[in-house]
Amino acid sequence: MEWQNRRWADPALRLAGVLLMGAALLVSRRLFGAPDARARVEPLCYLLASIGMACASAGAALAVLGHHLFDRVELSARWTVHQAPRRRR
Repeated sequence: MEWQNRRWADPALRLAGVLLMGAALLVSRRLFGAPDARARVEPLCYLLASIGMACASAGAALAVLGHHLFDRVELSARWTVHQAPRRRR
């Protein structure tokens, strides 16, 4: 049995998503709560913004999809890799 199909996996993944969104909120409060946020743009601001965006994106995906994030999907024949037949000499 794969780990994402266990009983505890779905609530744990959704909780992790909510926690990641909470981390994104804390990062954005730190970023926009700085008194000189409009005066200077430092590399720290870009780092905080990218961390906040990554946490928010991953958190939303985990919170909404849970263990279904790892579901297998069937691809059409158009998107699968076909090997060309070998020629006989």
